[in-house]
Amino acid sequence: MKKYILIIVLLLTELGFAQALPTNRYYQNKSILDLENNPPSFAYSLRKMRKNYTGFAILVRRNTDNAEANVAFDTNGVVSINSIVTITAIGTSGLTVGQTMTYNTFIASQVTHVITWYDQGINAYHATQPTATAQPIIQLNIAGATNNLPSIVFDGNRNLVVNQPIQNLVLNGINGTFMLVTKPTSDSNQLSFGLQQTAPALWRWSLHLNWSDSNCYFDAAEYSSPSRAFANGLNINLYKQYTFIRGTSYKSVFINSTPTAIYNATGASSSAIGEVFGIGNWNSTTSGGYLGNVSEVIMFKKDYSQAVIKFLETNQIAFWGL
Repeated sequence: MKKYILIIVLLLTELGFAQALPTNRYYQNKSILDLENNPPSFAYSLRKMRKNYTGFAILVRRNTDNAEANVAFDTNGVVSINSIVTITAIGTSGLTVGQTMTYNTFIASQVTHVITWYDQGINAYHATQPTATAQPIIQLNIAGATNNLPSIVFDGNRNLVVNQPIQNLVLNGINGTFMLVTKPTSDSNQLSFGLQQTAPALWRWSLHLNWSDSNCYFDAAEYSSPSRAFANGLNINLYKQYTFIRGTSYKSVFINSTPTAIYNATGASSSAIGEVFGIGNWNSTTSGGYLGNVSEVIMFKKDYSQAVIKFLETNQIAFWGL
């Protein structure tokens, strides 16, 4: 009898009906976008997020000679000194277009700026910044719990732009889920992520991470509301995983899967069309953008339940060592 029971259990396991609970190692090694069947509006990371993704991670520019290169993921699926880069513009460098080398060789002793953060989803909604003085900086070995992973640094005056109207990013101009792996480095009236419309009426789908009062403000599908802020001052200079969810009549925010003060806060919403979404500043003509490091950004065109989003949060937390 025991033999037959064992055979049945093995068959059920094979069919997917009886599985051991996944461990953190499972989430760490699994490609995050392969955990969810619904494709994201956009997905940017300095790690490979989809098993079948064959594109580059970022397009960068050296600060002294303006040479530009596409940066691939290394054999571990992250951007590192071992990543292979392909030259796309020579500037005054003496390199040749199409030439390849390691990222370590390309960097030399120079600072590299991010021109494009490639979308690893299916939409190719790349985040770009053609203006040299507004391009953020890529740095290696500064992210995660052990500071051995890459991050993009925003200094308040730099940002990347997702050149898509809000209706292409969230459902009905309202419903969406925005996920971040980031380290805020200051409380200083920051226009961090999202967009703001000023005409025909004031309207936002945006984050202030953090404002000068040490709170993070989540203004989504509205201009402002009583239930929009949570204390975040204790997370300054700490890498954390953030999830911001906007439903039709509620908002939720989680930090490392823990609900904040506005978990399921009720709030009226309204839809809007147009404008573009900013990563690092949601008003590209105004200073006062994000001060912090960003390693991963994902947006979905729906408001996920906590049960579903938990799998994605756990993956981010495990991979980035948060």
